[in-house]
Amino acid sequence: MPQRPDDAHEKARDLGEKALEDLAQGREKDADRHIEQAKRLDEGALRELMQDLDEDAGANPEAVKDR
Repeated sequence: MPQRPDDAHEKARDLGEKALEDLAQGREKDADRHIEQAKRLDEGALRELMQDLDEDAGANPEAVKDR
């Protein structure tokens, strides 16, 4: 059964979040792999995730610690 666009979008966001967790743990190769998978599913979901993170950091400057 083919994935619905909403399913692909949600899966891409989940993979983007996994990539962020990987980066936080120093697992760059795993992060790269998750990002590539997410791009294939729905690149717009990654842009949306980054925009959400930027908005969260703007609302709470403490959310960004290592800059």
